[in-house]
Amino acid sequence: MEAFTEREGHCKVPVLYKANNGKTLGRWVNTQRGSKGSMLVEREKRLNDLGFVWDAITEAWEYGFSKLLQFKEAKGHCVVPRNCELEGYKLGVWANSQRLKKDSITTERKQRLDDIGFSLDPHEAAWEKGFSRLLQFKEAEGHCEVTKRFQVEGFRLGQWVISQRVRKSYLPIERKQRLDDIGFVWDVSKDKT
Repeated sequence: MEAFTEREGHCKVPVLYKANNGKTLGRWVNTQRGSKGSMLVEREKRLNDLGFVWDAITEAWEYGFSKLLQFKEAKGHCVVPRNCELEGYKLGVWANSQRLKKDSITTERKQRLDDIGFSLDPHEAAWEKGFSRLLQFKEAEGHCEVTKRFQVEGFRLGQWVISQRVRKSYLPIERKQRLDDIGFVWDVSKDKT
């Protein structure tokens, strides 16, 4: 273990990593993790002195989160493309994994992701953006009758409005209600008399 740490500079040993003697060091590492609290104090101290990672899952999540922060710092947002790699780390895979596991992520992690602007549901975030733009339009124009080619700051609000009309029967009740509450026009042909 010490030779691995000296050579690699860390204690993150892949499960199937084989040492020079042909033994699987990764399995040994997992055994040590399972023995925490029941092993000799001296052994635990020696592992701690090496910087041993006792909780590899938490360590991996924290590393991914640190890469997400680095991405946000560079790009100004947290919309990570699926194929994004950052310094050899597959950040896009990590980000997608968070979305796939969104129902099992701890409240604390969800909050940390939310605090930096990472959406666990990009479709929800896109809808909210469209709704927000529609509210701004209504405030400025006094109505919700957006022409189909209308854009605001590069956002195609006209297309978003058409999309809501087309998907009306599939929209969640809450979304329909929110649109109704601001005077959304579902059928523009009926309005043109």
